[in-house]
Amino acid sequence: MRSTLHVLTILAAGLLVLGGWRIYDDARQEERFIESTQLAKDRIHAEIRLRSALAGVAVSRAGWVQTVDPGWFNPLPRNAWFAAPDQPWIEIAPESEGRRQDPSEISITRQNQATWWFNPQSGSLRARVPELTSGNATRALYDLVNQ
Repeated sequence: MRSTLHVLTILAAGLLVLGGWRIYDDARQEERFIESTQLAKDRIHAEIRLRSALAGVAVSRAGWVQTVDPGWFNPLPRNAWFAAPDQPWIEIAPESEGRRQDPSEISITRQNQATWWFNPQSGSLRARVPELTSGNATRALYDLVNQ
C-alpha cells in the first residue's frame, strides 16, 4: 500500500514538472517570436529609410518611398508568427489614410492579409500579430512587438 502511494506521488510530481516545463517553453517561444519580429521590422524600416533618402525613387509628399520592393531583401524579413509563403508580405496604406500610425486591423484574421503594414504618408511600419483570446491581449502583443 505504501509503495503504491510513493509511485502515485512520484507520478503526480512528474506530471507537475512536465506541465511547468511546457508552460515555460511556450513562454520562451513567444519571446523568440517577439524578438525575431522586432528585428525583422527594424531591418525593413532601415531599408525604407535608406531607399527614401536615395535619389530617383518615387516618394510621398512626406518623403517616404511609396512602395516596398521585396527584392531589396535577401532573405525577405519575415513576421515570425506567419510563415505561409502565399500570404501577402506588406500592405501599403492608401493616401486616403493620411498620416495614420497603425493599421485599422492589427491582427491577422484572414489568409489574404499582409503580415506587415506601411504608411508612406507617416513613415510608420507595423507588424501584424496573431489574434489572441481577447482584444486586450492582442493589443498588448501588438504594442510590445511594435514599440
